[in-house]
Formats: sequence, C-alpha cells, structure tokens
Amino acid sequence: MTMKLRNRLIALVCLILFLGLGGGMFLTTTASKPFAVILFVGDNITPSALTAARIFAGGGDGRLRMEDFPNAAICRNAGRDFSVPDTASASTAIAAGKRVGSGNLSVDESGRKLPSLLETAASRNRSTGLITTGSVAGTTAAAYYAKSSKADNRRELAIQYAGHTPFDFVAGGGAADFESPAKAEGEQGSPGDGNDLPSQLAAKGTVIARSMTELESQPFWKKVPVLGLLSPGPLAAAPSPESDAEPPSLSDLVRIAISRLQSDRHGYLLVVDDPMIGEAAAANDGETMLRRLVAFDQAVATARRYAGEKALVIVTGRETIGGLQLNGYPFRRDKGVAILAVNAQGYPSLAWSTGPGYSVEEKRDDAHPRKTNISSGILSQPSAFTLPSGLGVAGDVISLGVGQGSEKLHGFLDLTDVHRVVSEEL
Repeated sequence: MTMKLRNRLIALVCLILFLGLGGGMFLTTTASKPFAVILFVGDNITPSALTAARIFAGGGDGRLRMEDFPNAAICRNAGRDFSVPDTASASTAIAAGKRVGSGNLSVDESGRKLPSLLETAASRNRSTGLITTGSVAGTTAAAYYAKSSKADNRRELAIQYAGHTPFDFVAGGGAADFESPAKAEGEQGSPGDGNDLPSQLAAKGTVIARSMTELESQPFWKKVPVLGLLSPGPLAAAPSPESDAEPPSLSDLVRIAISRLQSDRHGYLLVVDDPMIGEAAAANDGETMLRRLVAFDQAVATARRYAGEKALVIVTGRETIGGLQLNGYPFRRDKGVAILAVNAQGYPSLAWSTGPGYSVEEKRDDAHPRKTNISSGILSQPSAFTLPSGLGVAGDVISLGVGQGSEKLHGFLDLTDVHRVVSEEL
C-alpha cells in the first residue's frame, strides 16, 4: 500500500467517523416531533358535564377514559366581539389560532384568510384526516378548510370543500349538502353546471364512500383522498325507527382513519370533531348529550390504543351550551336512567339554564278549549328560561393532553393556545 493510498483511506475513515458523530449528535440534541397528532374537539367539555357523563356511565365510582390524561388546562373561549363565543368563532380559535368575530370562519376582521391546523400539517408533508359527527359542510368541520363570513351557509361551505386541496381522509354526515340544488328538487343536474360537487371531487381523484362497508373496503395502502358521506344529515346516535342498521360509531371512524393515515412515513394529524354533543344540549336532550359524551370518550380511548403510546392526543372543549346541571343527591350506584328520571326527592335530576325543556307535555283542557295544561313527565328536564334552543353559556372549557407537547397544557390558557400547542408539534 502506497503512502498516498494510506492517507486517503485514513481521510475517508475520519470523514465517516465525523459524519457519524455529527448525525448522532443531531439525532440526540434535536427534539423529534410526534408521529401521530390527534385532536378531539367537542362541546360541553366542562367539569359539570363530564361529572354528569361519568355518573351516567358508571355511577359515583365510574371513570371516563380521558380522566387518565396527565395534563390539563382550563381554557377561556371568548370571541373577539362577545365574551360567550358562537360556534364559528370558537371553532376558528382552535382551528386557526386567532380570535375572530361571530359568524366568521377562519377569516379575521380584515378578511384575511387564516390557515388551519390541517392546512399547516399538509404543508409540512403530514397526512391529514378529519372526522365529524355532524355535516362535513357544517360550521365546526369547515373551520379546517373554508374561509367565510357566512358560517351557517352549508352550500357555500360544501362548494369550498370541493374546491379545496383534498385532505387524505374525511368522514362524517351531510351528504345532502353536497347534492346539487337541481337534483335535490328532482331535476336532472349536469356535471358541468358547477353544482355537481361529487363530480368535481371525483375529478380531483377523491373516492366517495357512502357507507361504512365502502369506507372500510378502501385499501389503506392506496394513496388517494377518501371522503365518507355516511348519512344525508348528521350521524345518528342510535338506529332510526325506519332502520335496524347501527349508525357509524365515532370509535370505528377513528380506528379506520388511523389505519389509513399511519402508513405515511411523515406522520399525520387527525382532527375528530363532535358538534352533536352541543346539538343535543341545545335541544335540552340530556340523555342523548350524555350518551354522545360517553361515545366521544370511548373514541378517545380508541385513538390512544391504535395510535400508540408516543402519540400526542389532545381533547378540548369548544363551547358551553344549555347550562346542564345534575341536581340533588343520587345514590353512588345510580347510573343511566336512574339519574335521568325524577330523583328520590321528587324533583328533576337534570335541569338547564335555557332551552325548550325536555319531556314536557302540553295537554288541552277540554273544559276550556283555549287553555292548555303543561305537565312534566318522569324524564322531565326543565329549563329556567324557556327558549326554542339552548343558548351558549359563560363557562371555561377543559383541555386535556397526553404525549409530547401536552405538558404545555396547564393552568389557565386561552382556546387559541390549544392551536399553538398542536401547531408546534407538527
């Protein structure tokens, strides 16, 4: 071996050692991001509602799965204009990280479009998923793709969804919102009239699934956007009288989403949105609200099981609606209907601050035709101030977290801080 060749070999070995040491130092000193980031968003994630849900599910000794989360914060949720937010402004605070005025969806007061968490995740090469128990074109889900000052215009939001760069996996209800007006009225729509949103989505390569069977049959390794429109309206909480088929469960949708998204080596962000907890509260339907809260909690457990121990999972409230209170002194083993009915003291266990009341019957007085008698059934849930729908209530919400980054959830925060915590880990 010549001196020149030996020197070259020594130089090559030194270079390899230098690169190896540099790479090792980079890997050990640079904080890696969580592969899986999952954000759960629901209404009435408050101490009083979660206590009622816990007792409803398992009695005084019952526990919700989200109670295992090690990190927690109380979050203020005021909007830019009102101390009690509406759905659009509260959704935007989480999705886009900024306080906006009522009715505004991911746009600020100047009309500037605000990027959402899912859009940020896509720009960082992560796979993206969105699940909702409401309509895909509903206000809460649309906060992640639409920019609008008309948050309740579902047709406009559906059009924006069709024009948006597709997310990798989306599932929920609201199939009727994607039908063309012509077809909804029984006329023959044209794919080229700008109203045939399914055709526009298909042209972008999006596969539309209309049932859980179709959704589960999509190959997870096939990298095409999938949109599950699983019911004409919101996803039902229980089978309808017209059908014995079980509605899609939130846990099953979470499981399917994770199985599709986790094949991306860059990781993923999955947002799970449940506006139907709030819808039940607005109707003063305590049983449905509590059942949905329990199903929401079960979906959180499913996410932790399938995403793995190193995933960042955050659960946050959005609004407080209706002002539910569980009153009186239920026995420690009371659960289910035992806390829905009139209690042992003879008064309703559940009461609301505003709304229509629940299980209140109006009966005509035959002796006085113009007079009606209002009577309360055994499942009565009266409201202190009767209104057609329960209002938003002044009340901070809870944010819970487990995994890298969730330690930032502590003390009192603003709802926009939840956006910041998630964004920093993408």
